[in-house]
Amino acid sequence: MRANAICRPHISGRKYIRAAFIGAAALAWLMLWAGCSYSRSFPAGFVRFASQLDAWENRSEGFCLVLVSSSDRAQGFLEWNSQGIYGRIVQAQKNGNTVAITLGDGGMNGLQLSIFLKRKSIIAEYLPKDKSALQPFRIEAWHVSSEEGMRVLGATFAEKLPNERALSLRLQYVSAQDAARSRILDEILRRGMSLYNMAELRLAQQKEAAVAVQNRAPPPQEYEEIEYPVFISDQYLSIATQHYLFDGGAHGAASTTFDIIDRAKGKRLSAQDIFAGDWKAGLKPLLAAELMRQSAFWGNSGQEADLKALGLFESELYPSDDIFVCAGGVGFQYDRYQIAPWYMGEFIIVLPWNELTPYLSLAFKIPQ
Repeated sequence: MRANAICRPHISGRKYIRAAFIGAAALAWLMLWAGCSYSRSFPAGFVRFASQLDAWENRSEGFCLVLVSSSDRAQGFLEWNSQGIYGRIVQAQKNGNTVAITLGDGGMNGLQLSIFLKRKSIIAEYLPKDKSALQPFRIEAWHVSSEEGMRVLGATFAEKLPNERALSLRLQYVSAQDAARSRILDEILRRGMSLYNMAELRLAQQKEAAVAVQNRAPPPQEYEEIEYPVFISDQYLSIATQHYLFDGGAHGAASTTFDIIDRAKGKRLSAQDIFAGDWKAGLKPLLAAELMRQSAFWGNSGQEADLKALGLFESELYPSDDIFVCAGGVGFQYDRYQIAPWYMGEFIIVLPWNELTPYLSLAFKIPQ
């Protein structure tokens, strides 16, 4: 599944992709050691596509929406804390001044909202699935000033190689108009490489892998690397990166990772910068309880009182290593096969700040 729908990773594919990026880092050092220039354009053969980044908020309602859209794709994240809904955006369809967005991830999968675009704000509208509300919930939200100066750049590449194998890449990277901020994003998101040099690296890697196949009729090879923000504030940026690789078989391998950036310090935050003490044990029951709450969105009437009875692998839920900061709390990402069968998809579980307070590091500042 491509990135216009949230990537649905296979756990072995996740390990494969991470191993590939270890090799990527080594190759990156070789390129820098060899004195490669700091490129300022995508490599020859790439075709740029336009992407628009928007972010809106209504703090009194705990509403935040980040949306990256191009002609055929949409990514981002929505949280509406007063309504208890959140999730990554997997689809956005625009019709005039109205955008219909669809959320993914576990219990919120398939939930839809309508966004009405105004000159300086938006109106978001949501009708609960159980139709308990006579009228949709509505809220007005305004542009996030912290988004100004940020940009998302993307390009595609397609070529038939000498061994007759079709190769395609789709790359999308987060950057900034300000040079200093761009360098920080390069350092954290791309380990010191410009987005254009990263495109060179990815193209070289995928070409090398594709030409190594000696099958008489090799399947097409597709690679996607899609970066997009899920939260933007003056203090923090949370960036998601989706990787997808198809080189034959029933479906491709995919993975989603997150980077949390402290904008004032210009550094990446780890879980150890956010949490303290025995936080992993303390969060286990909180994660399970929140996932049980989510289950109402996929039809659990309350008769099932256990995660395993709902179809998950275990009754307990350990904190994921892939986390991000958002307005309402900390999000924990679980890939396909990590906690549930493939058909149940990915899960994102957001724990609110008031539940996390006992486990937060004293040095960490909650987003204001």
